Amino acid sequence: MFKKLVESYLGVSPAEPGQGTAWKVSFHPPWPADWPSWCVLSLFVALIAFVVVISLRDSSALPRKIRVLLLCLRLLSLGVVALFLTGLSLSVERTGLPFAVVMIDDSASMGLVDRYQQEDDRSAIASLVGKQQVESVTRLELAKALLTHDDGQFLKRLQQNHKVRLYRFSDAPVLMGSGESVGPEAIDRLLPEITELEPHGDVTRPGPALKKVLDDLRGTPPAAIILLTDGIASAAAADKLTVVAPEALRRLVPVYCVGLGSSEPVRDLQLFDMLSTDVAFVDDPIDFSAKLKAYGLEGREARLELRRKDDAQVLASETVRIPADGRSLRVDLTFAPTDDGEFDFVLNAAIIPDAKQRARETNLSNNSEVRHVSIRRQKIRVLLADSIPRYEFRFVKHLLERDKTIELHTILQEADLEFSSEDQTALPYFPVKRGELYQHDVIILGDVDPAQLNSGTFDDLRDFVREAGGGLILIAGESFNPTSYRGTPIETMIPVELDRVERPDPASAESERFYPRLTLEGQKGTTIFRFSTDADENRNIWSALPELRWMLRAPALKSGAVVFLEHPSRSGSEGNLPVIAMQRYGAGKVLFHATDELHRWRYRAGDRYYARYWIQAIRYLSRSRLLGRSRAAELTTDRVTYERGEMVSMRLRFFDERLIPSNEEPVNVVVEGRNERQRIVTLAGTAGVEGVFEGMLRRAGPGTYHAWVSSPTFEGTPPSANFRIEAPVQELRIRSLARTELKQTADVTHGGLFRPANCEQLPDVVPAGFSVPLNLEAPIPIWNRWELLVLFVAAVCGEWFLRKRFRLV
Repeated sequence: MFKKLVESYLGVSPAEPGQGTAWKVSFHPPWPADWPSWCVLSLFVALIAFVVVISLRDSSALPRKIRVLLLCLRLLSLGVVALFLTGLSLSVERTGLPFAVVMIDDSASMGLVDRYQQEDDRSAIASLVGKQQVESVTRLELAKALLTHDDGQFLKRLQQNHKVRLYRFSDAPVLMGSGESVGPEAIDRLLPEITELEPHGDVTRPGPALKKVLDDLRGTPPAAIILLTDGIASAAAADKLTVVAPEALRRLVPVYCVGLGSSEPVRDLQLFDMLSTDVAFVDDPIDFSAKLKAYGLEGREARLELRRKDDAQVLASETVRIPADGRSLRVDLTFAPTDDGEFDFVLNAAIIPDAKQRARETNLSNNSEVRHVSIRRQKIRVLLADSIPRYEFRFVKHLLERDKTIELHTILQEADLEFSSEDQTALPYFPVKRGELYQHDVIILGDVDPAQLNSGTFDDLRDFVREAGGGLILIAGESFNPTSYRGTPIETMIPVELDRVERPDPASAESERFYPRLTLEGQKGTTIFRFSTDADENRNIWSALPELRWMLRAPALKSGAVVFLEHPSRSGSEGNLPVIAMQRYGAGKVLFHATDELHRWRYRAGDRYYARYWIQAIRYLSRSRLLGRSRAAELTTDRVTYERGEMVSMRLRFFDERLIPSNEEPVNVVVEGRNERQRIVTLAGTAGVEGVFEGMLRRAGPGTYHAWVSSPTFEGTPPSANFRIEAPVQELRIRSLARTELKQTADVTHGGLFRPANCEQLPDVVPAGFSVPLNLEAPIPIWNRWELLVLFVAAVCGEWFLRKRFRLV
C-alpha cells in the first residue's frame, strides 16, 4: 500500500493486471567517483560527530529535552543538505509475473489403466474422479482431472504468483490456449481444451519437448516447469528427461514431475559384468565373478551355474536370494580346471520356481555371459637373481620353490662355489647366451652388481622384455639396483628417472616407517594387489598390513609409467613417491620395487598375503608370453538386436598385451550395413581397465550390420561383430512408470517428484520466482523536490527560533 501511495504521489501510472513495479535508487554526488566508500563514510561520520559535540557544548545550560530537540533539528537540516548534494533520483521499473509452465503428456502410453497399490494414492484419485472410476481411470484422465477439478483450482492457485503457459506433448510440444494465461477467465477458457485431450501420440520424446519449451522461453526463463507424465521415452535413450535436466539446471528452472502410472517393473533377471582371468593353470582355482540384477523378483531365489560351452556338466553353482529391484548383487564362483586348452565358460542364471509358481520372466537373453580362458599346464619359468641373500631374496625364493606353478632358477653373485651344486634351483652364473635367458618368462633382479654381468646381458634383458614380451621385476637395494644401471640399455625401461634417485640415510631407517597406500591404478588397473575378491575386505587387509621402514626415493617417473603403490606422505615432482611402479616396454612390462621390505607383510600372517602378491605379480608379468591363444583381440556389442534410435555399445578387448595401441594410435571400427554408407566409430580406452576400448554408434537405421576393426591392423582376419537394428514397436512396448527417470530429473533440477496422493499440493510448492522486467521509466529527481526545500527551511527556522528563545544567538 505504501508503495502504491508513493508512486501515485510522484505521478507514476498504476500497474496493469499481472504487472508490478520495482524501485531503483541512484545517486550523483559532487565528490570524485573514485573516492572509496569508506572514505566518504568516515568524513560523514566525523562531520556528524563534530556537529553533535558543538551543539551539545553550546546548549549545555539548557534542559535536556531542548538540547535533544536542537540537535535533531541541526542533524535534519544537515541530512537534507546531504540529499541536495547527492543528486538522489528514483527509477521505477515495470515488472511482470514470471511464467509457470504445465506440460501434459498425451502419448499413447497415457491411455493405460493402472492399479495403484498405495492407499493414499487411491484415496486421492477417488477424490478427483470418483470411487467407481479408481480402477478404470487412465493416466491422461487422471492428469485432466487434476487440472480441471473444482473449476481448475490447481491452475488458478498456480496463477496467483505466475503467468501460466500450458503445453501438450508426445513428440513436439504444442502450446494450448492463447499462450499467457492471466486472470481466472483465461483458465476457464482453457478447461474445455484440456478436457478434450486424447492419448493419440505414437511416440514419446519428453527430453526434446522439455528442451523446446526452455528454448521458447529463453529470454524469460520460467519459475518452474510442471510435467504430468509417465516419464517414458519410447523412441531412444537420447530422448530421456535426464538428458535435458542439466540444461534446465543451467537455466535455474526447477522441474516438478507428477508421476502418473504404476512403477511395478516387468519380471526380469539380468546377469552382467562377468570377470575372470584370461590365463589360468591346471589345478589353479579360477575366480568367476558377475553381477546379478532383477526386477519384479525381489525375495525369489536364483541359481547360477558355470559350464563349459557345449558341455552340460555343471562345474560350479550357487543359489542366491534376489535383492530389491534394480540393486546389483555380486556373485563369485570358483572352479579348478583339470585339463589344459582353450575353453569358453558360460555362466547362466535362472529363477528357481517357488511353491506358488508365479509368473516367470519373459526375457531370457540377458541371463548368461561367456568368457574365454586359456588354461595352461606348463609352469611359469622364473629367474631370481641377487648379489647376496637378502631377506627379500630368501623369502621370495622359499615361496616360489613351494609353488607348483613356478619353475624357479636362482643366482647369488656372492655365493660360494658349492651353492650351485647344493641348491637345486641355483645356477652357477647369470645366463650369458640370449637363448638361455629367453627360456624364462619372468626375471626378478635384486641388488645385482652389473660389474659381474656379461657385457651383452643388459642388451639381452632389454630385448627379452621389448621383443619377447617377458616380464622384469627390479627390487631396489642399498648398493646397486637401480642407480648402478644408469647408462645401461635397461635404463630406458625402468619406470623411474635414475638421475634423480636418492638413497635414504641408513641411520634414519627407524624414523622412516610408513604404511604404503594403493593408488587408483593399483586398485582398478591390475589384480596383483587383490588379496580378496570383496572390495571392502581387501581395503581392510591393506589397512592391517605391517609398516615398511626403507625405500628408495624416486621423485620422477618416466613418461607412460604408472604408480601402483605410493608413499602416504612424501611426494616428488609428479605426486607421492612411488613404492611400486610399472612401465609397459614393447611387448612386455617392467615392475619396479622402491623397497626390499615387502617381506614385512609376513608378520603374523605368514605367506598369506606376501605369497599372493608375488604369485599374482609374476602371473601378471608373464601373461604376454603365456597367452598362447589364436585370438589377439575380440570385438563385441552389448546386444545382438537393437531398436531404431538406440545406441550400439562396442567393446574391443585385447588378449595379447603386445598389440595394445599407444595413446597416440587411434582405435577405429568400420561399420558396414546394407543400403547404408560405411561409418567409422572411434573407440576410447576404458579408465581403470587395461586393454579395453569402448565406443558408441549413434543414429543408425534399421538393417543388418557388420563391424570390424580397421585400426590397429591385425595379422589375418581382424576382430569383428554382427548386429541388427530393427524398427521399434513404438510407445506401448514400455508400460511401467519411469519413476527413477522422473526422480533423477527432479533431483538434478532441484524440483520435486509427486504422486497422485500429494500432487494437489504442488501449486503451493512451486517457487514464486523472480519478476520479469518489462520497461524502465525515466528517472524521477528527488533531490530538487520542493518538499525537501520546505523541510530544510523549517528545520533551520525552527532551530533559529529555539536558539533565539533561549538566548543562544
